[in-house]
Amino acid sequence: MKDALGYYKVLEVDNLADAQTIKIKYRDLAKHWHPDSNKSENAMEHFQKLSVAYDVLKNEKTRLVYDLMSEIYGSSNFPDMNNLSILKDKFNNENPLVRVVNLQKVVGKIIKYTAEEDKLVCTYDQAKQEVLRYSLANWFLGWWHPKAFIRNIKAIIGNIKNIGNNNYDNLVLLVHNAIAYHQENKDNQAMLSAMQALNYADDYQQGLIKRFLEEINVPVYNKKIPQWRLGSLRLYQYIIPFLLLLAISYPFIQHYSMLQYMKKENKITYFQKVKYDSGAEFVDDVVVSKIYQIPVDVTDNSKLYHLSDNADIMYGPGKKFDVLKKGKKKQTVRVTGFTPDKSWYRIMIDNGEMGFVEKTYLKHGIGTEPPYGSKILPEPL
Repeated sequence: MKDALGYYKVLEVDNLADAQTIKIKYRDLAKHWHPDSNKSENAMEHFQKLSVAYDVLKNEKTRLVYDLMSEIYGSSNFPDMNNLSILKDKFNNENPLVRVVNLQKVVGKIIKYTAEEDKLVCTYDQAKQEVLRYSLANWFLGWWHPKAFIRNIKAIIGNIKNIGNNNYDNLVLLVHNAIAYHQENKDNQAMLSAMQALNYADDYQQGLIKRFLEEINVPVYNKKIPQWRLGSLRLYQYIIPFLLLLAISYPFIQHYSMLQYMKKENKITYFQKVKYDSGAEFVDDVVVSKIYQIPVDVTDNSKLYHLSDNADIMYGPGKKFDVLKKGKKKQTVRVTGFTPDKSWYRIMIDNGEMGFVEKTYLKHGIGTEPPYGSKILPEPL
């Protein structure tokens, strides 16, 4: 039980004193401190304090408001309890379903950094946007200063922990708004704010809030008050790091998927192709090797590789075969198969021909941009 402005103390009674006790105590003290009979230097000041305190505590309604305000404010920040302004959301709209969200943001600026800690009044949808906005700032801008680096880690952890752990801030917001709405004769909103304040109050504070609800005398609210999904708000703070991790790991995932595909039994039989100096050629009926085949899908960029250096592209999987083409360093090709020991890979080149190169010459990803009309890419429109 708190007495923010010392009204109970100046009347020398406690918070549980009834109206008659307060009245008698005031009369006795007023007689003692009246300037006409008490010549002390502070008699007038003390007498005025008695009058102000009694004006508030003699009336059950104003006394209840004072008791509630004393639970959420101290003497240094106690507002004018007869003229409260409604605390609005981030777009300056009145909404009895608002909450306080505590968020920290760190921005490194190489030679200096800034750190902010804000208490935002917002709706649930606004809270999701703010959580993402602060998370985005911390994950992309919070590392660019030595001191900011450690501060930013603490801010990220603090933002996650603060969701659902700021009961006092929400009690202040909801009790304040309940009284402010009531003063403006918006008792339905006052009731909604007060009912939600019960979730953040201790036993004594709940007793005061329930008395306030009886005082405003509005019909019982039968609908379920929308609850904030605090778990979802915490998860929202993992979206940015998840996307960053996905972006970093995507090339490795693509490469891994290709290796997994290569493990499957997609085999074709490869026969030796014999080419004469005259230009004539024929296919021998001797099986030279088994080739694991990868179907050609020109829209699949994960099968695009490039040559790490100048290399001979052979007719078959071995150096004894004739050279099909001279491959150039950084030339982009499409992988279409490989030998069981993965020492040779079958590739498609820009004119659509297929040949073989040693594995050591292949690197994943596009090297030189393929020329217009290349067969390893979709046909241009």
